[in-house]
Amino acid sequence: MSNMNEAKSLYDRLGGIYGIAGAVDDLVDRLYTNENANKNPAVRHFHEQGGEAGFKFLVTAWSVQETGGPKIYPGRDMRESHAHLKVDHDEFDNVYTAIKQTLFQVGVPKQERDEFMAIIESYRSMVVAPENQAA
Repeated sequence: MSNMNEAKSLYDRLGGIYGIAGAVDDLVDRLYTNENANKNPAVRHFHEQGGEAGFKFLVTAWSVQETGGPKIYPGRDMRESHAHLKVDHDEFDNVYTAIKQTLFQVGVPKQERDEFMAIIESYRSMVVAPENQAA
């Protein structure tokens, strides 16, 4: 029998794979139509090629793994997967805000939102292109 006092992982507190997948489904739909995100020609090109279902899978798997769930993310590391996009701080902030708004709108409590957003922020230096780091 497990100890009820054991701290649950963020993964569990977000509702496990179903809770995370639901939030990601909403988030990716927002990002694909986000005018600010699509100002970046490389991001717009990625979005125009379709592939939302695959992208949703990768974001879900990454989120599951980063929040303490099973190690299931099959994608590249964040630096490699974002290098060609030449993301700047404003673009990172735009996606950061979209993630935070999505978590709020799907009913994620503040503590869990804050914990997840700290994970996202910890990846800023890997997502923002080296030439855009000074800000």
